[in-house]
Amino acid sequence: MAHAHPSAMIDGTLQSLQQRDLPPATGADLIKDWISVLKHTEGADAAAETLTALYDELHNITPDASRIRDLLTRVAQQTEHLSRSAASPYADALRQLADSLRSFATDLQQA
Repeated sequence: MAHAHPSAMIDGTLQSLQQRDLPPATGADLIKDWISVLKHTEGADAAAETLTALYDELHNITPDASRIRDLLTRVAQQTEHLSRSAASPYADALRQLADSLRSFATDLQQA
């Protein structure tokens, strides 16, 4: 998916965040795709670094749920920040993605 059109990646990510029963490997693959894209996106270095930290945490033998929530919240903030400079069709989708990431982090806190 790393070479997919940005709107397709955003849509795919939003769909994945709505499914709570996905295998962890699916989330890890999605994170890797986003890291690849963000490393080649101007102004997205911080988000790429945060996603790399999330990817690494998810691969720990015993991932720290609190750290995962914090990283998801940070990615949501960075996504919202990126939405402010994004072109019109992507800005709304990125804001929606940021909201979904926050919601996902909240759901993890309640689990």
